[in-house]
Amino acid sequence: MRQGDLEQWTQPRWVVVLEGVLCNVTPIEEKKRFKGTRISGYHITWHDVPLKRMVYLKSKWPDNSLEVVTFIPDVLDTMVEFLDEAQIPYDKASFSHFDQFCNLMRFQNDLQAVYDSDYARLQRYGQYGVSVTKGRDF
Repeated sequence: MRQGDLEQWTQPRWVVVLEGVLCNVTPIEEKKRFKGTRISGYHITWHDVPLKRMVYLKSKWPDNSLEVVTFIPDVLDTMVEFLDEAQIPYDKASFSHFDQFCNLMRFQNDLQAVYDSDYARLQRYGQYGVSVTKGRDF
């Protein structure tokens, strides 16, 4: 409801995928003799140009919602901490399973675009997918 109008208003929303667009995430593997290999953490290398684009998008269109999503569960806290310290504006940061994210996209009428750099994931987004070169402007 806006200014007495009873119609429902949705805020247009852009989704930026963390892996590949905003940073490179490489797993740190720990090899054990009997237990095999396991991932002990992640090394994150942030890209400056896409982060600056997020600042520009939010300042140019403050009424649009800017969401950052990750498909790696252990990276969410590090992502939120970095974005808050660097004062990069965003409206929501979340973790989602990739299949669940793709299945719920069809019910979200406020979604405008999903920015991603992975070709296999872009195929699942359909008309909402926007291809981004890793570390480049979008």
